[in-house]
This record gives sequence, C-alpha cells and structure tokens, in this order.
Amino acid sequence: MNSQRKGIAVALAVLSLGLLVGVPWAVVTANEGSVNVDDVPWSNLSLEGIWTTMTPTPAGRSAIMSLVVSAQGSEGMVYTCVGKHPECSVTAYGLAPEAEQVSDLLGYLVRTGANTFRFSVVCHGIKGGGPAVLGVGETLYMVTLTGTAELVDRDTMIMGEFTYAAYTPTQDLDGDRLPDEGAKPVVCAALPQLPFKRLPMFPSCESSPSP
Repeated sequence: MNSQRKGIAVALAVLSLGLLVGVPWAVVTANEGSVNVDDVPWSNLSLEGIWTTMTPTPAGRSAIMSLVVSAQGSEGMVYTCVGKHPECSVTAYGLAPEAEQVSDLLGYLVRTGANTFRFSVVCHGIKGGGPAVLGVGETLYMVTLTGTAELVDRDTMIMGEFTYAAYTPTQDLDGDRLPDEGAKPVVCAALPQLPFKRLPMFPSCESSPSP
C-alpha cells in the first residue's frame, strides 16, 4: 500500500499543475449549504447547456473536456452534470496502469448565489473482466472532484477551488462503487481553476461540387 500511495502521490503532484480527471460523491439537496430558494437573487444567466474547456496535462498537450448541464425542477437550484472527456488518460496518468476505460463524470451543481454554484462529481477507472465473469468490468479507482463554479457572462463559466480525491476499491466496503462515508482519500490535492465556454452553434458549410 505504501508503494501504491507513493505512486499516486507522484502522479497527483503532476496533476496539480493543471490536470483535471474526475470527481466526488455527494447527496445533494436544494438547501445544501443552508441556501434558501427565496434568499437567492434572480439572474438572467442560464447554467443549462453544453460547456467545453481544454485541460492541461503532464504530457504537455491539452485535452478537451465537456460538461452537459441540465436543471432538476423549475427552481433553478440543483443541476445535473454529465462530463465527457474523450482525450483523458485512461490510467489517470499512472494511478492505475491496468485501467482500460474511464467512465463519464456524473454529479451535481447546487446554486449558492445569483451566478455561483458548488459542484460535486465522480468517475471510475475500469478494467475489463475476462470470460470467467462474462466480461463484467472491475473498478480499479474512484476519483471525486468538488469545487465552485461562477457564470461570468452568458457564454463563460469559471470553475475553481478544485479538490481532487482518489479512492481505492478497499474504501468501498458496501460495494456501491462510491467511496464509503467517512473514508479518507488515498490522496487529496488541489487543482487550478478552468474557464469553460458555451458550445456554439456552427454554421453550415457549402458542399463542394462533385468532380
């Protein structure tokens, strides 16, 4: 376990320079953080939509990451967040060399002010199973991420105050593929803020004439 901790710590030391891979587990309610719906100022900026950013990586090449955000109910207090990161490192940059795929990011954003939110998401590193288990995969790690989000204008969102936490399967005693309540992460690290932009509508192109 000590060698595993050291390996993860080295990987996360690099991640802290700009890596964004994954995120946390939380039970979210509209009143999280003692926020009352009636106390939140009205805003004409919408969080819903598709947001995209480029995340720095230890390889020196940025990787695209996109978030699909949709409201839960009409109050505009709690939002569902699904993250897509097709260029991410499957092994989480050395966290789990045997990992073969990474799940989507799943979580929530909860409004804390007119244009401010807290977010919490989780993803899993998975190894494919063999014939003995009919190909059912095995979770090798769970990564959670929490932080804040702010709508700067209609097309710009800044996410910051990232806290990155990595957990092993031994910290999932009830087998629900989420870190057990009270479990301490193998590693906890801070990551830098990232600017997201709203995905635009693209114009149609003019088809080339057939030769």
